[in-house]
Amino acid sequence: MSPTLREPPSAEPAPAVGRRRTGVHGARHGGRSERVVRAVMHAAAAEIARAGYAALRVEDVAARAGVNKTTIYRRWPTKAELVKATLRSFSDGSQAPPDTGALRLDLLELVRRFVAVASTPEGQGIYRMLLAELHVPEVEALARALREERLAPWREVLERGVARGELPPGTDLDLLVEMIRGVVTNRLFRLRGPVDAGALESIVDVVVLGAKAGGALRRGPAAPGAP
Repeated sequence: MSPTLREPPSAEPAPAVGRRRTGVHGARHGGRSERVVRAVMHAAAAEIARAGYAALRVEDVAARAGVNKTTIYRRWPTKAELVKATLRSFSDGSQAPPDTGALRLDLLELVRRFVAVASTPEGQGIYRMLLAELHVPEVEALARALREERLAPWREVLERGVARGELPPGTDLDLLVEMIRGVVTNRLFRLRGPVDAGALESIVDVVVLGAKAGGALRRGPAAPGAP
């Protein structure tokens, strides 16, 4: 259960005009403000898992976090902003990309990070909400807005692999990311099967070996009448 933080309405003064603090970045490291943000993020993730996006209520998040509703609205004026901050706080793309000098090892580290985040109760709830409500325009917009942040470490690792000659120029890097993350997501949330170290290595090896052989090169549309 998330930590309970009780505060009177005046415990957290409003930021100075023109310098409104928002989200995790507005919290002083190690201070009470950071603890409040952390409690709200965990509470929001739990409520997302319980109710989904459409039925999510800021009042329920505040009650679960043990803070005043106004505390949440000062940092995240809308539900969409609160959910976006929550998704970002539980994203596997927040760390610097690994740089072991080998593409295979870098990809294994990235996929392990992904599984570690997606396997937490909060991560599971968020991913299930995204899968179930991606047809909702607001959810689709949130997912699209965070996609670039989430994929940036993967692209950097793959671009280094191309530069080192581990992948041929013209490789569709986004396709490789989709293949790795898509298979792992399918196992975690649809098949609900085990995703152990051996399975992760096999997934990465299949994708990397196929890409090295030119299987992921970008191809133009087929000519009319071509087989």
